[in-house]
Amino acid sequence: MTTLHIVRQSAFNTNDFFQCLQVLGKEDVIVFTDDGCYNLQHNLIDSIDDNKNIQLKVIKQHANARAIKINEEIFTKITMTNLVSLTFENDRVITWQ
Repeated sequence: MTTLHIVRQSAFNTNDFFQCLQVLGKEDVIVFTDDGCYNLQHNLIDSIDDNKNIQLKVIKQHANARAIKINEEIFTKITMTNLVSLTFENDRVITWQ
């Protein structure tokens, strides 16, 4: 049972992303949107367990609007249309805001 986690807040301002990381399941998906894109630069990213095969995605337009460089070796760029598709492809959706 996979969960799509939509992270909308920066870990530099709230603990939402930290809480998200505490409940990640195997093969879950995290999408960074809005100010959540700032988490691409936060050290919490390094704490994600590689053995869980977590997919990390970012809304390209939101990161670009915040002048955040996307490391394409770690993060997959997506659009809002892709995000809508992901809501149907996963069993549950949690928005962290």
